[in-house]
Amino acid sequence: MMKAYVLYTRLTGWIYLLLAIAGIFERHLFYALTLPILTVLIYLMIGLTGLTMAHKADATGLMVYNLLLGAGLLAWGLAGTLQSDLFTPAPLPMDNALHLLTGLWAFYGLFNSFWGFLSAKSKKEDTN
Repeated sequence: MMKAYVLYTRLTGWIYLLLAIAGIFERHLFYALTLPILTVLIYLMIGLTGLTMAHKADATGLMVYNLLLGAGLLAWGLAGTLQSDLFTPAPLPMDNALHLLTGLWAFYGLFNSFWGFLSAKSKKEDTN
C-alpha cells in the first residue's frame, strides 16, 4: 500500500509538471489559471523535484519535502488571496485555490503518516 506522503509527492509532481507544460503553450489555461513564465518555471521545478523525490528519496526525505512544499504552497496561496496586488499579473481565484488545496493536501499526508506512527506505537505498547 502506498503511503500518503508518497502519493502526494508523486501526484503533485505530475500536476505541476503538466501545468508547466501547458503554460509553455498557453498563458491562460481555460481562463481559470494564469501561467506567466515565472510561474511556469516554478511549476516545472515543483513537478520535476516531486517526481524525482517520489522515485529516489526515503520516507524521511519525502516527509521533509512535503512539509516544505506544503508550507510554501500555503504561503503562496494565502499571499495571493490576501494581497492580490503583490503579483503581476493578478492571479485568478483558481490560482490561489490550487496552491491552497495542494498545500493543505501536503499536511494531510503528513498528519496521516504521523497518526499511523502513533497508532502503531500505541498498539505495540498495548501488547507489552
